[in-house]
Amino acid sequence: MTYPGYAAVHKQECFVLLRVFRGMRVYGVDTNAEPRVCRRAPRNRGFTLTEMVVTMIVLGVLAVFLVPNLIGVSVVQQRADYDKVTSALQYARKAAVARRRYTCVVLSASAATLTIDPNPPESTATPFGGTCPFATALPLPAQDSACSSTNQTCTKTIALSGTPSSFQFDPLGRASTTVTVTVSGFPSLKVESDTGLVH
Repeated sequence: MTYPGYAAVHKQECFVLLRVFRGMRVYGVDTNAEPRVCRRAPRNRGFTLTEMVVTMIVLGVLAVFLVPNLIGVSVVQQRADYDKVTSALQYARKAAVARRRYTCVVLSASAATLTIDPNPPESTATPFGGTCPFATALPLPAQDSACSSTNQTCTKTIALSGTPSSFQFDPLGRASTTVTVTVSGFPSLKVESDTGLVH
């Protein structure tokens, strides 16, 4: 149903017209559609300045707190691998002193393997600084979940190289030679020969 001629109806007249249409419903007249002149024109609605500012603040907070955590996951894993290697070297030295045996550390690109001489120094067939590794494994206090062997610590995110690649600790905690362990992405580890200090 159309209503020509109502194009110029004013707001107040539209109000009256709507009341008339509502009243006609009572008498069974189909008034589902209100007159075209009374319909509001659709507004093109965008974002307000307040909505934009709040959105930018929320995005800024998320960027400050979440993005560094997501990017830093690999850095944390690399640091954990670095610390595992350092701990394994220190453990080999302490085990040599505590058990009064020669211990051996063999470094590969992705693991440090620890072995121990089963004999005390006075009855060993291997002199200090001699053949390494020994036949007996030196198990770590807790097995590294990244390795299948109990006497290894494995790295997933960093590469190792030692100069030399194998060395020993004696029962006094000294190293058979000065060792430099190059770790990708981190400062090199050094094992002092006189004291066995790992730093």
